[in-house]
Amino acid sequence: MYDQSFNRRTLERVLQKGDFRGIAADDHEVFKDERLAGAEAAALSNFGTTPNPVASFHLKGKAIFCLPNLASELVVRKLSANFKRLVKPHGRGRSAIVGNLHLLLEEGIPFRVYRLDIKSFYESFDTAEVTSKIDQLAELSPHSKSLVHSLLASHKTMGGSGVPRGLALGAILSDLMMEDFDRNISSDQNVYFYARYVDDIIVITSCREQVRPFTHLIKVALPAGLELNPNKKTIADAANRVAPKAPPIKQILLRFDYLGYSFSVCEPVKQGKKKELAHLRTVAVDIANSKVKKIKTRIIRSFLEFNQTSDWALLYDRIQFLTQNFSVYNSKVGSKKLAGIYYSYPEVSEGAASLIELDRFLRNAALSKTGKLFSQTSLKLNGKQKRSILTQSFVRGHESKSFVYFPGQRIKQIQECWIN
Repeated sequence: MYDQSFNRRTLERVLQKGDFRGIAADDHEVFKDERLAGAEAAALSNFGTTPNPVASFHLKGKAIFCLPNLASELVVRKLSANFKRLVKPHGRGRSAIVGNLHLLLEEGIPFRVYRLDIKSFYESFDTAEVTSKIDQLAELSPHSKSLVHSLLASHKTMGGSGVPRGLALGAILSDLMMEDFDRNISSDQNVYFYARYVDDIIVITSCREQVRPFTHLIKVALPAGLELNPNKKTIADAANRVAPKAPPIKQILLRFDYLGYSFSVCEPVKQGKKKELAHLRTVAVDIANSKVKKIKTRIIRSFLEFNQTSDWALLYDRIQFLTQNFSVYNSKVGSKKLAGIYYSYPEVSEGAASLIELDRFLRNAALSKTGKLFSQTSLKLNGKQKRSILTQSFVRGHESKSFVYFPGQRIKQIQECWIN
């Protein structure tokens, strides 16, 4: 039977390899004993031994909450583990959602796409509703309930609302609050496909429903406090149409962005005596324009800093970082995560226009003799350096999944001018 209690044995199980980073091997046992004693005391006192069990900082206009010490971190990890046994995360990962969506969009049947977004997702949940929902979890231990109530009270004291953005527990609580909504929408008789990735929602329907009543149904099904963002809404139809012959230019039935990707659906071409519904549509998956602009901005900032510092090695590493793939060490779990142009966008179609566009932009950045920024860069770069930049390619980096290695400290230097 699963043990929900908070004691030295159960808290020790949530320790991670990265917790000991920077601690001499000879000091590991002492360090562990001290942190486990602190965590056990924090749990027994409902965080009474810690003035503020949560801390916060601001990022892109949002308050991000974190845990100020390892003792609080261990308690919240154990608390999250207790919740995870009762609250199933909705759906699958980003790549799985995009892959399944791609397959469905190819079908020759009529469908309608609803691309929706929830405004200020974490912050908008009604705190009283969250508390009530937690109390209704019959299998959650009273101590776990008491601890999460204390954590939410501290979060509120620090100016937070809803559930804490930034904490893994906040994501679990949001899934708990969205359980009924996810079930109600996905089980609707007109819904072929439903996915939600945090606050990003996509619904594919049969086209038999009326748009206004169905959109209203979605709005009223949301938990108390949540609202759809009217500025991030796309509704588009793909009626059952088959072109008698291939047009000179592909006719796009609909286009929308979801989870950093751009989807373009083209009507199929008539194939012999094949029935209309048996024809498959052509679906092109590319990098969303907003993400392409972000990469271009990083290229511009990289060249801008080179103009100021003349640090060729750093400029070249930044271009490699953008055009290739690398691994990032996650100290919390003691393992590496793959990232880069392919691993950030593995579902992109072969010959994607965005990758070609980015290669063209990079080439112009290195060779252009016009424009204030790039003309200055062109003068500072010698012929060998320009050729080195031109060996880097977004298309090849994606197709070959080529890797480059950077130590953690170098990655920090590479990203510095993009963050600032």
